[in-house]
This record gives sequence, structure tokens and C-alpha cells, in this order.
Amino acid sequence: MSLLEVTDLCVGFHMPGRDVQVVDKVSFTLEEGQTLAIVGESGSGKTQTAFSIVGLLADNGYSWGSVKFEGKELIGLRESELNKVRAEKIAMIFQDPMTSLNPYIRVIDQLAEVLVQHKGVSRQQAEAESIRMLDAVKLPDGKNIARRFPHECSGGMRQRIMIAMALLCRPKLLIADEPTTALDVTVQAQMLELFKSLTDEFGTALIMITHDLGVVAGLADKMMVMYAGRAVEKGTVDELFYDPRHPYTLGLLTSTPHVEERSRRLNPITGSPPNIENLPRGCTFHPRCAFRFERCFAEIPAIREFEPGRSKACHCEGKLVFEENVA
Repeated sequence: MSLLEVTDLCVGFHMPGRDVQVVDKVSFTLEEGQTLAIVGESGSGKTQTAFSIVGLLADNGYSWGSVKFEGKELIGLRESELNKVRAEKIAMIFQDPMTSLNPYIRVIDQLAEVLVQHKGVSRQQAEAESIRMLDAVKLPDGKNIARRFPHECSGGMRQRIMIAMALLCRPKLLIADEPTTALDVTVQAQMLELFKSLTDEFGTALIMITHDLGVVAGLADKMMVMYAGRAVEKGTVDELFYDPRHPYTLGLLTSTPHVEERSRRLNPITGSPPNIENLPRGCTFHPRCAFRFERCFAEIPAIREFEPGRSKACHCEGKLVFEENVA
């Protein structure tokens, strides 16, 4: 049994006079200690997929399908039961640590509250464990930083504090939503190294949500590419990096500059992501696709397995290579 089994997950929102579906039948599995990267442009449905797993959708949001964690169905679970799963078994790191931390409360108080609330330990024990966790996430002089307010810490410090808070209850699954976006490249590299060491040390499974393929390399085991609310390609990181089979995955890779390949010409993805309320007929990617043909304009490709452990939602067969003057 997998740690997490997501099957045909859909997410929608009640809007004035209409309902809008933003995630359409996303499925994936995650084993203990594995890292899954969910990749795609802004608006592809990555964050809403993660929010629906832990029941953190906005008040007008709703989800259906199946999300099983350790064999237990989470969709439709009462709030009181979900609260027992959150933090204790599934923790989440949000994109902006400054808005996730209370600016009026010292760091130690915010960390200790997690353990007092979810583990029922004494305040003294909670503070001691919080400082140990700050040390574990490589914060220098954690005891001193614990007494600060969030605004007295740098962006990298705040992100480490959020990671420490998420790991306090030793969750089995950690979901990180664009955790390196607001950090400079030096701190970003430190954070990625920290995630890798922590998943190895604590055996925590990790879902990394990002639009930056540089974040994925060297960190994740598996990768799922999303576009317009759907999963369009899934496989191991090496498979998708070195042999992408969906034009969107190939476009993301070839439009990313590489220091080691300065002479290589970039092939940017033309156009913009579609309006989720007015998706094009047929394959949603066809208006931007260099490999489109007649079938793509009329038929939505179902995601299908074409090799063991690999699947894609594309009518194209075989390997994809950009050529000059491809229509």
C-alpha cells in the first residue's frame, strides 16, 4: 500500500452564477521517503491539487475523487478528523513564510504551540524540542533566533523556521509549495540541500510544487507535469529530463537556460496558458504546440501509460525533437 494514493482528483470553485473546475482527474501515488515534484506554469493547478489533499481549499472550493493517506480516505473527512491528520501526519510549507508566520508572536511561541496543541507536551518540553528542531534545519544559534519576531529574521531564516515548524510533529508527508521562490540563488541552493538531508534523516515523503525545473534536478525521484488543470506527463525525473514525451515538458526544458550549454539556442513556448474557464477544444495545449496535427484540434488526449511507470496525455507517438520550421 502506498503512503499516498490520489485517484481522479478534481477541484472546483463556486463562482457567482457558475462553477469553475481548476483540476481535472489528477492521479498519482507516493511511497514513504519518496519525493514527487509537481511542475507547471502558474495557474496549472499545482497548488490547488496540494490544498485539496489536506482540505485547505478556500471556502468556495470543493473537491471530489479519492485521496487516500495510509489507506484512509481524506476527501469528505470532517474538519475535526482532518485536524488530526494535518501537522501530525501531513505538514505543509507555504510559499511566503512572512505571511505564514504571525508578526506579533515570537518564533519560539509559534513553534511551541504546535507541539502543545498536537502532542500535548508541556510548554517547557515544547520549547526545548523547538530549539532542537531549529538546530536541525541548520539555523545558527537557534536559541537566540527563537526569541526573535519574524520580521527580525531574513527570508532564508524564516523559510527554515517554517520547515522546522512543519517537521516538529515528525510528519510522514511534507508538502512544500514553491518554498524557494522568494529566495536568492545562494539561499535557494542551501534550502534544496536541506530538504534532501531532512527527507533522508527523517524518512519523510515530500511533494515539491514548483515551476522551476532547476529545483527538481537532484532532489525529486518522480515528476508530474501539469497544464491547464491536468497531468500531462508522469515518470521519474531522469526519464522526463532526458526523454520527455509531451511537447509541454519538452518546451519547459528547452526554454530553460543552462550554464553548461550557453551556445544552445532556447526554444521558448509560444503564447500563454489558456483561460481555465474557456479551454480550447481538443488538446488544451495545441494552440502552443509545435507538434500539433489534425487530431489534436478535436480530441482530448487521455493520459495513458506508454512504458512501465511512464504516462502522458498526448496524441504524438515516439520521441520528440525540435526541428527547424516545425509548424
